[in-house]
Amino acid sequence: MSKIQVYCRADGSIGIRNHLFILPAVVCANQVAIDVARRNPKFKYIEHQHGCAQIGADLVQTQRVFSNLALHPNVYASLFVGLGCEGIIAKDLYQTTKSRTQKPIGFVSIQGAGGTLKAQASVERWLSLRDAEIAQIPRAEVEWEKICIGFLFDDPIRFTPPAQVLRVLGEFWEMGANLVLPDDAKSYVAPFPAVNQVDHGEQANGRVTLMKAGSNALETATGMTAAGAHVIVHFAVQPHAFGTPLLPVLRFATSETTFQACPDDFDGQLLADADVDLALDEVHRVLEGKPTVAETLGMDDFALYRIGPTV
Repeated sequence: MSKIQVYCRADGSIGIRNHLFILPAVVCANQVAIDVARRNPKFKYIEHQHGCAQIGADLVQTQRVFSNLALHPNVYASLFVGLGCEGIIAKDLYQTTKSRTQKPIGFVSIQGAGGTLKAQASVERWLSLRDAEIAQIPRAEVEWEKICIGFLFDDPIRFTPPAQVLRVLGEFWEMGANLVLPDDAKSYVAPFPAVNQVDHGEQANGRVTLMKAGSNALETATGMTAAGAHVIVHFAVQPHAFGTPLLPVLRFATSETTFQACPDDFDGQLLADADVDLALDEVHRVLEGKPTVAETLGMDDFALYRIGPTV
């Protein structure tokens, strides 16, 4: 399969989308992100209930996931929005994240700006400047070794890996792509010679990486996004469509009954050997810009895996 046309970043990374991202560091900053994104639908954002009253490992994990989301390769520029009195000190998180990258990273404090409306105006000004820069981002052809693909499976412990799914994974591995799978899908990585393991939302670090799964598919998708996957391929038995704000999610039905019941929620099916090449071609097209079904439907879902107590 040929090379892939992608966006090249100043830090040497590549992206398959060119998003501008508003990241509330705390639940209290959600409204600023929501209002700005409603007026400017091309801006991506997340809405969540975290960043305050978290302690210990849960706080550390939230900080790791937020920082890695801001650095996601499909994002050209990220802007943290803080309140000014949150559990996660937004300015510290911004400074730590900014020190890790050459891409534009910004910060707005609601209290520091003088209130919600002034903070929204500051967010819009900063992102408008970055939006003007996007047209200058070059595209180039890269080898598959630059691409990281996340894979999701419905109940992987209970179901035997279908032969067609294993073929898709093997084809991408042979092409040189990096693969990220949840750690409850160990049976799917048995054919590969070396597998690394990382915590939830920790950046992937090898040809094949097992990441600690969340408690559901959407939480795992959020973790895979933070891990640096450019795209997620979901092999689905159930008709539970979802997407993510920062990367495209392709859904291939591995159940004919499910596909016939909800065909509009899938990018294709993977039921026979002939479907394998069709699926590989569809992933290639999405990597080069074709919207997935989830993107077309505006499915920008977000769920953060919780592991510790909230006080």
